[in-house]
Amino acid sequence: SMRSSTEGSLRALCGLADLLYGYCYDVRATEGEPTCESGWTVRMLSTQLSWLDPPASPAEAAGASVRRSLCYPLLRHWLLSLRALDDVCCLLRLGKVATIRALLAARKLLQGGAEYGYLLNRAWLDDTVIWLQRVPARRLVRLAAALEAAAPSKPTVGWPLEQYEALALEDGEGGE
Repeated sequence: SMRSSTEGSLRALCGLADLLYGYCYDVRATEGEPTCESGWTVRMLSTQLSWLDPPASPAEAAGASVRRSLCYPLLRHWLLSLRALDDVCCLLRLGKVATIRALLAARKLLQGGAEYGYLLNRAWLDDTVIWLQRVPARRLVRLAAALEAAAPSKPTVGWPLEQYEALALEDGEGGE
């Protein structure tokens, strides 16, 4: 289980998921064609890159990623947020090569678009890519399972999303 990992290693794995989420969200939102905002999106959806504070657990990584994707980018949609989390799990299950390729693509986005991209790459992405090469593939598979188990639902995300949706539907019906 994920708890058998040392705390530092668990935090590094959860940080990996946090980094991958921003990239996966951007790939989904732009249909694989990065924009000038892609580096910003990756940075803003990652607590690690925007607050320099990696998540401490898979539940924290999944919850924070989904919450941030519902408030920062232009496209804010519950299913899009969950699909990006599914994509992170898929990448982790594909193994180290796919995961490293995704991190290197995220690195390129940060380098080209985000403020302080070079520093963020030096502080987080470069070390994560080097560290990931030594991580057994089974740990990535366990992380994917832990993220899936911790995927937030509308009632647990921390905001009254169902009430907001009801109000939006009400407002939409009233205008016709």
